[in-house]
Amino acid sequence: MTHRLQDEAKSASYTSRISPRLLFAILLISVIAAIGLGVRYLPNLNWIVEREDLLRGWIAAAPVSSFILGLIFYLGLSLIPGTAGKSIVFGWLFGFISALVIVEIGLTAAAIVSFLLGRFLIRSSLQRRWHSQLKWFNDRFDQDGAFYLLWMRMAHAPFTVVNYGAGATNIPLVTFWWTTHIGILPATLVFTFAGSRIPNIRVVAERGAWAIVDPPLLVILTVTAFIPILLRRWLRKNVTI
Repeated sequence: MTHRLQDEAKSASYTSRISPRLLFAILLISVIAAIGLGVRYLPNLNWIVEREDLLRGWIAAAPVSSFILGLIFYLGLSLIPGTAGKSIVFGWLFGFISALVIVEIGLTAAAIVSFLLGRFLIRSSLQRRWHSQLKWFNDRFDQDGAFYLLWMRMAHAPFTVVNYGAGATNIPLVTFWWTTHIGILPATLVFTFAGSRIPNIRVVAERGAWAIVDPPLLVILTVTAFIPILLRRWLRKNVTI
């Protein structure tokens, strides 16, 4: 049995690191806690609670319009590198189901846009500038493109790098689409659920920072930190190509 992934572990060592989205989740919880303490002890910050109530009221009163605008906004943000953690915020604002749909559609659409840009507009430039990095993509995608795309999506590989890197290879658009859609689903489920468990600022203001200490939320965020590590180890031990 030949374990190709074992030799590739060093090239993809970023998959063993804690996901930036988890770090953003921790930061978000800290910010909400700080806001809750501020609103509770500094009454002049009540305008934050009022603005949140207005936003949530608009979402409830115009679900279709807010969903469409939310989707467009999420897609636009997804095209900007380094904007991890959006799914948690959308889960917090829209609730689990609506946020799940928005994130899946928006993130997949943004990935396709980046893929097409990489293929038709900047492919030659990418090949010249990032020849050594793209060689890793090309060598593996020629035979097992779908497998490696799924692996990188589920292992939380850098979203923008995968999109443009795949666009610079010969992998079909259809393969890129379905592997992205399926590959991001586990993380999307986790982070939108995590966001939906975070209480609104009014609740935090009334009950204090401890209002955000939700056992299911803490458990799921902790488990998420180990997903890339466990996935890589499982692949190295059980997958042969």
